[in-house]
Amino acid sequence: MHALFNLTPRSLQGIQVPGAWHTIRAGLRRNLGQVIRYYRHTPGAVKSSHPLVKLVQSVDVPLSLTLERYHANVDAMALNLSMAMKMTSSIYRGKIWNGEFYGVGHDEILVAHTEYFDLALAHRDWRNATPLRVLRHARSDLEMNLPDGHFTGSETGMAVIAINLPMLMVQYRAFREEEKRRAAGVDEKSVTMFVHRFVLPNMLFSQLDQTLLNRIRCLQARVPAGWSTRKHPFALTDYSTRLDHCYEEILVGLSKQGKNFIGILQGVPAAVRQNLEEAMHLPAMAPTRQVMWALAIARLPMLDFVVSAAGEHPGARNQAEINLLNRTFLGWQQERLFDGVMDALTHQAVIDELDGIRSKANPARR
Repeated sequence: MHALFNLTPRSLQGIQVPGAWHTIRAGLRRNLGQVIRYYRHTPGAVKSSHPLVKLVQSVDVPLSLTLERYHANVDAMALNLSMAMKMTSSIYRGKIWNGEFYGVGHDEILVAHTEYFDLALAHRDWRNATPLRVLRHARSDLEMNLPDGHFTGSETGMAVIAINLPMLMVQYRAFREEEKRRAAGVDEKSVTMFVHRFVLPNMLFSQLDQTLLNRIRCLQARVPAGWSTRKHPFALTDYSTRLDHCYEEILVGLSKQGKNFIGILQGVPAAVRQNLEEAMHLPAMAPTRQVMWALAIARLPMLDFVVSAAGEHPGARNQAEINLLNRTFLGWQQERLFDGVMDALTHQAVIDELDGIRSKANPARR
């Protein structure tokens, strides 16, 4: 599973980035910083029924424990707690959620995990901790809307969000300690405020890089990118035209260079991570059947992009990867991996994605 999705470089390949990219990337990062700062300092709260609120409130480990003991206790109970919440993990298949982050019309998969992280750093720099990583979403606009459960764009589709539960609770513990250190008489912020002002804004780091994958796929397929239906109460510099020109140049270069799949991902620069290869990594977790369906759905857009970018004969440089892809897809079909966890329409959409990738990867079989 991870061999297919966390592709391992066979060798570093020459990467050419258009000269305009550095200015575009710096601008996107400035916009991102502006959005995150605004939501961190603006009063706001999610609903008390939000799954993250319920998740935090369900952890009954005393905040008074030392940091190390607190983390160890949360880590020990994390996956069982996520199972009780019907989230997907390496021990439980979970369910499809409806628009908790991206609004009604989005089928969302919440994947709980306990990947290792720097405990001291997450506690010390808790405002910048990223316990939630967006592994897939449907948006291609650059507005960087907060994933607060409201429908704010022209595009709908599937989303996959990885939740590092121990990191989330370490961040919450540090947040609570900060609240106690504030001046006496000042009301402490609630869990709903914590989620809205710190957890959701920090999702924008990974959300932006996934947006760039979606945007270059729109250019690749010659379809228009989406647009946002909600603007921020401040102006953001529009980099969409310059970004599209830059990515068009990159797509032309990829078509001429004949790179393998990993080289294609390395050849597309990202805004937060260095490139798409870094941005596409999955959390380290046991690749069990219970979670495999969710991780597969998370990375189908990436596979579609690299197979399409490899040209009319993708097997010329990627035969080993295509053989692995064919074996894996066949295994999923025989095991009926996606059955019983989603409705008929969503299931058919996933099967159509798989068939489209398989057809592009094996042009001789069309």
